[in-house]
Amino acid sequence: MAESWEMLDKRPIPEWYQKAKFGIFIHWGPYSIPAYRSVNDELFGSYAEWYYASVYGLYRNQDPEFHQKVYGNMEYREFGKQFKAELFDPNTMTELVKKSGAKYMVLTTKHHDGYCLWPTKNEHKKEWNSGETGPKRDLAGELKKAAADKGIEFGIYYSIIDWESVPSHRCDGGYFIPEKDVEKYGIGKTRYLEEVLKPQLQELVETYEPTVLFSDGGEWDLTEEESGVREFLSWLYKESPVQDKVVVNDRFYAGMPGCHGDYYSTEYRDKTVGNHPWEESRGMGKSYGYNRAERPEDYKTQKN
Repeated sequence: MAESWEMLDKRPIPEWYQKAKFGIFIHWGPYSIPAYRSVNDELFGSYAEWYYASVYGLYRNQDPEFHQKVYGNMEYREFGKQFKAELFDPNTMTELVKKSGAKYMVLTTKHHDGYCLWPTKNEHKKEWNSGETGPKRDLAGELKKAAADKGIEFGIYYSIIDWESVPSHRCDGGYFIPEKDVEKYGIGKTRYLEEVLKPQLQELVETYEPTVLFSDGGEWDLTEEESGVREFLSWLYKESPVQDKVVVNDRFYAGMPGCHGDYYSTEYRDKTVGNHPWEESRGMGKSYGYNRAERPEDYKTQKN
């Protein structure tokens, strides 16, 4: 039975997170193959991890010739096969995180394109996960082990929406991605919420025991009921293997940001959020994922 928000909001935030202060986000996936989006000063306008929607899908008509010129008529899903993770060394990566002074690291286990960086058991993600397509490795599991060995808290980012099955109001009435991809790979919003979202969140928690869970995208369109967030948090805080240590942000559904969650998550806003624990997340440049179009001056310095 789902707890009320009044009860859920009373849960004390774990002490480790309040002391941590600094963590590292890792955005990585098939979008790291083209690794491109034109650079501009529009908020969120240079996110290379949005390649599926903004370049291949021509969202807002950005870079209309790039994909055709470089990759022809190749489907976005072909990038999954090219995503080999040849140089992935979780121990070296985690050592770098430790040297930076960060106390936790968060991996994008599934971004909006739906590709999973772990060998998920979910039938709807067959051949669209790192265990079967591309690296044929458990990327999340390897990084989790390395983090544990280095004394770094391990967290997961999970996109609540999935472009192939859940269109968004942010695409101005159409699809972020071509409708042909939605028809070919999507399973529809209702089935996605019940058959992918809810079981995968539980699968990730039980398999990798993350101490940070960063949700994203649900705040655009989903209702509280559709997200199932109270049911999930009730289980997470009382029955899951990380019930005493996990922290969760505030992006499961429209209306949640700044109202519920162990911590509130801003993004390129340079502001605090009252007296509630908060985290300001941003990329090293104007993108979270690697964008080969960025120049040295697009990256942050120690001072800014």
